[in-house]
Amino acid sequence: MRVQRRKRSAARRVGGVGVFVFSLLAVPAVAGASGSAAATDLPLPAAIETPVESWTVLPMGQIGSLTNTFWQVLRATPGSSHWSVVTPEGVADNGGLVAAANVTTASITVGFLPSQLLRYSPLSVTTDAGRTWSPAFLPGALAARPDALASGPNGTLAIVGSAVLHQAPNSATWSRLVTLAALKGLAPQCAASTLDAVSVTSTGAPLVAAACHGHLGLFAASTGKWRFEGVILPDDWRDASTTILRLQSGTSQTTALATATQGQHQALFALSQTGSGGWHASAPLPLGAQSTVRATAVDFGGALSVLVGSRKSESVYEITPGGSWVTLPTPPRRAVGLAWVTPGATSFGATTLDVFTVVGGTDLHVFALTPAGGNWSSAQTLEVALPYGSSS
Repeated sequence: MRVQRRKRSAARRVGGVGVFVFSLLAVPAVAGASGSAAATDLPLPAAIETPVESWTVLPMGQIGSLTNTFWQVLRATPGSSHWSVVTPEGVADNGGLVAAANVTTASITVGFLPSQLLRYSPLSVTTDAGRTWSPAFLPGALAARPDALASGPNGTLAIVGSAVLHQAPNSATWSRLVTLAALKGLAPQCAASTLDAVSVTSTGAPLVAAACHGHLGLFAASTGKWRFEGVILPDDWRDASTTILRLQSGTSQTTALATATQGQHQALFALSQTGSGGWHASAPLPLGAQSTVRATAVDFGGALSVLVGSRKSESVYEITPGGSWVTLPTPPRRAVGLAWVTPGATSFGATTLDVFTVVGGTDLHVFALTPAGGNWSSAQTLEVALPYGSSS
């Protein structure tokens, strides 16, 4: 399956424009067994592969201690298997980062989640692959959600409180696009409880995901009108509470990752949509009662990889659009993140998956999945300087 996926990915990389979003919050553990709210109120380190480069955001330092956890933005340079730290400076990132990549403008926007005395979310924007960053304004605090920020041809979307805000291109003004109350009224059967994620299609159409009951809550807008595109869960999960953890739109493919929680049982569902067609939901991937989603990554063609961990073990799963879940080799211990790497940015010369581990707070280790998919090979080690004591 790995070889087949690489061949399809290589074909998809020629031409086209898409929108890719990734976001990170504060401590690497998600998807508890207590319900959908818990699954999104906690953080989800995540990464994305664009047509020309790879990005990830990772927690480092004394993970679990808010004041001594420092989030880092990393980028893989095309043509090299090494990652570079390009974290925006000037704002404390202990509370976590939410970021969006807009391929139409070749820009990355990073939002800082509130922490310490910070009560709103400053934004930083780069158009030169993280070499320089410019400040931007957002009226309020970004929601602590994996994909609370999105960017595309028609502007930027952000989840602030119970509303989705919109900023048009080349504008400094934000306006309200839609509210949770409006979506709840549109689909009573969903009983939307929180706004989970936003995305923008390559045509500029907005997508919004919400936590639901018995459905996977997806809403789309066209010509100013919203419609409910929720996917009904299989019979065994009809009474489950759901949360959308990831929502990504590319040139023609939209991908979502959802959790479903029913009593002490929980599972992951992958969703895919080609163009404006219907949504395809995967078979459920059952998770143990003590398992948590610790990190995710989405590649350029919509393939998903998920790092799942418990007190006893860690596992990595992969699924392609319309495919089935596949178990990958057991990842190295202390894994904190995943990232797909573009063919030009890997030493193996083909699409691969990287796993990141942190040792001693400051040592970042990168392991790449070998071409045959049989094991993880050490690819890079770098020491990252962290400003311990700066948040006290």
